[in-house]
Amino acid sequence: MGALAVVVVTIGVWALRQSGAAPAVLGRPRVERPVSDVARIDLARLDAPHGESEAGRRDLFAFGSAWDLDAEPPPPPMVVATPPPVAAGGAEGIGPATPSLPSLNLKYIGSVESKAGVKVAVLLTDRREVLTGQAGQVVANRYRIARIGLESVDLEDVGSGLSRRIPLKGN
Repeated sequence: MGALAVVVVTIGVWALRQSGAAPAVLGRPRVERPVSDVARIDLARLDAPHGESEAGRRDLFAFGSAWDLDAEPPPPPMVVATPPPVAAGGAEGIGPATPSLPSLNLKYIGSVESKAGVKVAVLLTDRREVLTGQAGQVVANRYRIARIGLESVDLEDVGSGLSRRIPLKGN
């Protein structure tokens, strides 16, 4: 069995040396293969004049078919304003519209207070993302934390200025 193992190892070493995949052994240098020629870069092209480019001259906000840059641009689309609906009883029933708050997808799951007295509110979104912030900071790019209490947090909508109190939620 030992003789068979020696024969297999000897054949493997001989095959590796013949293929050129084996490293040089006992200080014998390997035969280097010639390196292919590297393409030269013509640096004189940098000073040559370039043709006029169209880059940066197109109006990114012009939708539809492309128009000639020297021609007159197409007119902007017309926007027709519609009047607001009138109540059935006439105009006397219409008062100032009170803004309504959109549904709030945040849950207040607690707060953490450091030894220095810094209180941080921990909120959970409907996507199960955890948001944290101190009083005065904006979370979810929409709500400013107005006050952090023991059982609730007061959030102020940055866009409308309306505030809402969220009670502490368990599970």
